[in-house]
Amino acid sequence: MSGDRVWSLREVRTLVRGPSAFALLGWVLWGVGIGLVLLIVLVVGMLVRGTGYGGSPFSTVVMIAILLDAAFLNWVVIWVQAKKRREARAGYATVMNEKSGLEQVDSRTGRVIRLAGEPFLTRQEHLRRIGLIRESVKGEQLGSAGDGTEPLRGE
Repeated sequence: MSGDRVWSLREVRTLVRGPSAFALLGWVLWGVGIGLVLLIVLVVGMLVRGTGYGGSPFSTVVMIAILLDAAFLNWVVIWVQAKKRREARAGYATVMNEKSGLEQVDSRTGRVIRLAGEPFLTRQEHLRRIGLIRESVKGEQLGSAGDGTEPLRGE
């Protein structure tokens, strides 16, 4: 449990170098989307020509692009897992609802979103805290931030 600690907008963690696990998951989503579009293009092209992917240079190029996308996705998924382990060793996670024993940290600002041991946040509470954090950071950049403390949900 998080004990007597109270969630604060001001708690900052030093992030592991490079893109966060959360950011890398975005790359996975893009790769899946691109792969699906390429697959649809390939299937439509094969239906129109009435041949397999080797029946035209265009279809062959699309098939090679699909294979490259699959290799990229495999590499990024391995990178995500390695980054999750590095973040866990540093005492935090950037992926929502990943590990209750670790602090959840905003991957852009390094601010703590959820304390270690605190129950997982609902999506609504997660978005609310992210909004408060981003407003606080913007306010600090303008030189007009508040005290930044808030009691945990349900207290």
